[in-house]
Amino acid sequence: MKNNNSYKEIVEFLYNQYPVYQKQGKKAYKPDLNNIKKICEILGNPQESIKTIHVAGTNGKGSVCNIIYNIYKKNGFKVGIFSSPHLYDFRERIVINDEWISKKYITDFYKSNFELFEKIKPSFFEWTTALAFNYFKDNNTKINIIETGLGGRLDSTNIITPELSIITTIGLDHQNILGNSLEKIAKEKAGIIKNNIPTLVGPEIAKLEILTNICKEKNAKLFKVDHSKNKIISKLPNYQLNNWKTAKKAVNILNPEIFLKEDPLDYITLKGRWQIVEKKPKIILDIGHNKEGIKEIKKQLRLEEYNSLHLVLGFSNDKNLDEILKNLPEAKHIYLTKSKNERALDPEILKTKLNKKTSLVFQDFRAAFLKIKGMANEDDLILVTGSAFLVSDILKEFY
Repeated sequence: MKNNNSYKEIVEFLYNQYPVYQKQGKKAYKPDLNNIKKICEILGNPQESIKTIHVAGTNGKGSVCNIIYNIYKKNGFKVGIFSSPHLYDFRERIVINDEWISKKYITDFYKSNFELFEKIKPSFFEWTTALAFNYFKDNNTKINIIETGLGGRLDSTNIITPELSIITTIGLDHQNILGNSLEKIAKEKAGIIKNNIPTLVGPEIAKLEILTNICKEKNAKLFKVDHSKNKIISKLPNYQLNNWKTAKKAVNILNPEIFLKEDPLDYITLKGRWQIVEKKPKIILDIGHNKEGIKEIKKQLRLEEYNSLHLVLGFSNDKNLDEILKNLPEAKHIYLTKSKNERALDPEILKTKLNKKTSLVFQDFRAAFLKIKGMANEDDLILVTGSAFLVSDILKEFY
């Protein structure tokens, strides 16, 4: 790479030259934190100069991050958020007060550090994590919400010492990397628990005993979100209400003086989570991509009124499909397709596993979406789910 490359060329280089989990899956996962430590040392360890909240979890971590971020922003804080994956644009990953990181900052950061980083060969996510820490430091943010990319213990974000560690949920996902049991996954997520730093766990957390014991070992005060079934009046889907409770509790722990409105809808701006993009027929996009996510979607569908359900499904090739497919909602029409992502599962394989003669296969997600829109009646419901990448493609292509 030359030192006069454009923003577009630099982002493509980061995607293609170095391993990136979003594209390549397991082989992009680094088994230690050496690289991120080395490149942050070159930068002067910007992560030590910023205040952070660290969030991990099988499901819900993106929503919890988004809600906490919006609470602080609406209360006058200069707040940064680092999240993944992006749905529209790479710059969505690093945001301060609703402003995406600038193309110029990314370009300057790359040009200043390429030669220094070259021998270390950081991955895409390591580059991006260091970029986020440096950006937040340079912009003097007051608080920063940091979402783990995958797992916790060995995630590149896990070199911070946060004000609060949060574990939203623990479920079976990414077993090929994190372990094939809830116990192993719980220990990986618990890797973000730090000595003497308070830890918050969501209301439906699995393997709480493991987390409790680790908190005791590390003298980390453990907070739990109330599991009460008190009805919250909101247009949010029910599965988001637990995320709201977790985010609200997090802010109450750190800043009890902050006033919170009663309706969580005021604090969530995340795309792709029960996102209604059209009303007649109703079209909903949701990135649910594991058993727990699909089960929550199934519960939410029971609260919807519609004539027929049209299901558009696409998954990554590393998912435990047996568990996911057992929990699919009943649908009159099922369309199997794939995203443009390298890890997308061939829909022909998905059809074999699903074993439903009525399902239709489309190699092109555009053709699937246009077909289903043409067939659905005004009172029907179209749900696109199974993959963040599929939802991202639909959003970019049609909305």
